[in-house]
Amino acid sequence: MKRLGFLTIFLVTLFSCQRDYNKTKLPYKFIPTETNAIIKVNELNDFLNSIENNEILSDIYSKELENTSKILKHFNTTNPLYIAYADSIHSNYLILTKNDSTLFVRDSIPNHMSETLVDLKIEKTKIDDNIIYHKIIGNTFAGSNDLELLKTLDYENENTALSKLIETTDEKSVASILFNSKASNYSKLLFLDAVNKYNTNFTVLDIGYSDKGINYNGILTSNDSSANVLKSFKNTIPQKINAPSIAPYSVSSLISIAYDDFSVFHRNHSKDSTIETSETFLNFTNEIALIDNALILHSLDTNLILESIEDKSNFESFRDIDIFEFGNSEVFKSNLKPFVTFENANYFSVFENFIVFASSTETLKSILTDVLNNNTLANSEAFQSINDNLSDEASLFIFKNSEGLSDILDKPMKGYNANAVQFINEDNYTHINGVVQKFKKRAASNSVAETFTTQLEATILIPPQAVKNHVTNAQDIVVQDVNNMLYLISSSGNVLWKKQLQGKVLGHIEQIDMYKNGRLQLAFTTQNRLYVLDRNGKDVSPFPLKFNDAITQPLSVFDYDKRKDYRLLVTQGKHLLMYNAKGQTVNGFKYKANGSDINSQPKHFRIGSKDYIVFGAGENLQILNRQGDVRINVKDKIRFSGNSIYLYQNKFTTTNTLGELIQVDTKGKLGTENLNLTDKHKVTTTSKTLVSLRENRLKIKSRTIDLDYGDYTEPRIFYLNDKIYVTTTDLQSKKVYLFDSQAKSIPNFPVFGSASATLVKLDGERGLELITQSDDKTIVVYKIH
Repeated sequence: MKRLGFLTIFLVTLFSCQRDYNKTKLPYKFIPTETNAIIKVNELNDFLNSIENNEILSDIYSKELENTSKILKHFNTTNPLYIAYADSIHSNYLILTKNDSTLFVRDSIPNHMSETLVDLKIEKTKIDDNIIYHKIIGNTFAGSNDLELLKTLDYENENTALSKLIETTDEKSVASILFNSKASNYSKLLFLDAVNKYNTNFTVLDIGYSDKGINYNGILTSNDSSANVLKSFKNTIPQKINAPSIAPYSVSSLISIAYDDFSVFHRNHSKDSTIETSETFLNFTNEIALIDNALILHSLDTNLILESIEDKSNFESFRDIDIFEFGNSEVFKSNLKPFVTFENANYFSVFENFIVFASSTETLKSILTDVLNNNTLANSEAFQSINDNLSDEASLFIFKNSEGLSDILDKPMKGYNANAVQFINEDNYTHINGVVQKFKKRAASNSVAETFTTQLEATILIPPQAVKNHVTNAQDIVVQDVNNMLYLISSSGNVLWKKQLQGKVLGHIEQIDMYKNGRLQLAFTTQNRLYVLDRNGKDVSPFPLKFNDAITQPLSVFDYDKRKDYRLLVTQGKHLLMYNAKGQTVNGFKYKANGSDINSQPKHFRIGSKDYIVFGAGENLQILNRQGDVRINVKDKIRFSGNSIYLYQNKFTTTNTLGELIQVDTKGKLGTENLNLTDKHKVTTTSKTLVSLRENRLKIKSRTIDLDYGDYTEPRIFYLNDKIYVTTTDLQSKKVYLFDSQAKSIPNFPVFGSASATLVKLDGERGLELITQSDDKTIVVYKIH
């Protein structure tokens, strides 16, 4: 009886542990062992946008995700999501992610039908013409268009090697791809079919994207079989790739192999080679490269190579460079396959540390002419634009311009003139580093060119504003129309999302990092709401906060100690309400209203070690501490002009209705200065620069500019690249002006524009962008070179 009781306890404990294990099992561990490709998605909304807006990714992904994306757009998650494809044509998919109550809310999906397959404990959902079967396994959501695939999921059938690879992926990338040789479309990213053709192991690539293209890095794991071409680099050391320094700037393809010892490379590479490694002149090389119509050797001592080539004769001289005729013209035909194959190496020349072989003297002379004139790939703007993305050394390096890339992707790729992949050998795996990028030739210095326009569905209500994109480290554009629709627009003009708001956004939209993880949220107020939106335009709980009484000033966001412990200050008439980033009231802040409405947005300034919260209320300048108590009692009355309050020359600064500059120091002493301004003036400052505008007279520091008569927007100051810029727009003539701190007009300004302008570094390219409106519905962006 005791044994029976013990057995019962043991079985109960066993099944309980199994259920607990099932609940804690990570989603990717359910991926079937026979899977050929997995996409790990870290940012779902950005991933779906990349498929739609990024030409490279849409081509690479399109076959797999044509059906999957129609389901994924109904998912809402910030957790990693895994898409696995098992069959060779990748028609059947498996979706795995952590489950929560908001992940897949079917009631909110239009045109859907649902039923429960009771015997299988599986849900069947049809959305339009797409069917997904799904179930919950512990804490994991599993969904597929293949019922049999879902039925056979088994957590005990884990591919541990695959799981370990998944755990190496970069969580900061938009997505990661893991694939074997059967996933031929992903292998295109390697630029050379032979690299992955016979590989039974997985390649891992972390994908980043921008509006110009994509970059990726990862590892290629492989066995040591004779079919693995990368084994050629075993026991060799990656080298600096020198071939771009002699390849013509217009080259469409360059493939370079590099090593520290050719004999080791060749011994690994081929047992059937006709080259005798003990005698070949290639022993004195550390790089062999194939370009469109020539073969290039690099050596630290070309004299040794020249002495070692016996079958040669001096043919002619070109610009004091000898051209030799080569008798062993087929030596490169097959010995270096699949990396390099070159027939008819009839002629060669020596230039610095290079030896160049070509089939004709005309080709050789053309290459020498280009290098003598510095018209090489290494000096081209296209190559230099991707150089920062490349490693200094590699074992295998492949460059393609748009023509070469078109051959790989089997479609025209006009404009993609900067594309490269590096393979860096290390023990039993190979590092991969790649970039595929559009390149537009840089415009002439000081030129201004229209980059793009984006038309909204209705009249623009608030001027466009730049916000940081934490995924790409570039800037996006946020704008609202008269229907209270908020838009997020990428740095190339694509609308990423739209969100319906309750009212007009008040003032400037702020950005906060409420989770302290580098992912930024948008924070702002409308008349009766305090919103916090995530990168995808979704409300962040518990926001929005709703208010019965009207909010009368823009949201103020304070980060006192720069520790991301944000304070969100809401103004309602005479009163101030302070919240933390969780939407909770900050009880330690208690402001006693002075009986007058607050007439300017509260601002936070720090002078020395002290914090000051400053705003106007009636005719009083209120200066508070963090707790909302009066820190400085300003006894003098001020008739505020409506301009903001700034910290200028370490004094709290604004103007009055007489056009006088009002400054209050930290002891409460008030001083005035006559600026000779009218009552309808505009003022803005930084800590050291003051800019004023009255009628058509713009004053920057001590310098004055007389503009044409018109209706000018408030001047705005921007500090970019260690330089001060000032902009204002004449709404009558629709001209946007841009000046430096010395009141000198930036060349080629003014430009056409119908609203106030924002100056920003929008993307990773050189130069700045100016964002304004071309009409009441259209945003226009100019590039300043």
